[in-house]
Amino acid sequence: MKVVHFFIHVFSVLVYLTIGSLLLIMSLRIASMENVISAVRQVYQGFWNPVQTFILGILFICVGLAFARFLVKRMRQDDALVYQSQMGRITISLTAIEDVVRKAVKKFLVVKDCKVKTELADARLDIILRLILWSSHNIPDIIREVQDEVRHKLIRILSLEYPFDVKVEVLKVEEHEAGDESSEDPVKVSSS
Repeated sequence: MKVVHFFIHVFSVLVYLTIGSLLLIMSLRIASMENVISAVRQVYQGFWNPVQTFILGILFICVGLAFARFLVKRMRQDDALVYQSQMGRITISLTAIEDVVRKAVKKFLVVKDCKVKTELADARLDIILRLILWSSHNIPDIIREVQDEVRHKLIRILSLEYPFDVKVEVLKVEEHEAGDESSEDPVKVSSS
């Protein structure tokens, strides 16, 4: 379905660009109305003018579809991390990386909420964690532990040899509620 939606978006953009260009041409009076009408009449006259216009139209549609197909393939490659390891080519989706990161962060009870975003640019993967933390702990130490845990988990589970950075943004630090069980001493859960 993504491909169909992509083609719908490309087609709608082309329609808007065409209509907008025609409106600009008319408003700036680049071509007079008589010239436009005579050009349209020439297309309808004779046998070869409509055939040439038809062939030109088919050519433009084919070039547009080829360009759209190229864009779809490029978008699919951007949704995954592809690299060559000792065993061969490895493809890991960014969604899988985000899932592994979320599981690594779940070990920390001091983290109330976590949002993960991955950005793949050039030859580098950036993993951005947006955290809401419970208060009463040393935030730089917690961030360092979270970064180390995420880094180790990605290397251990995915055998990730691709260069990556783990960036952490603390969005909010909240106080513990009185009835909250984790408010006594939220620390890292031991991994087994």
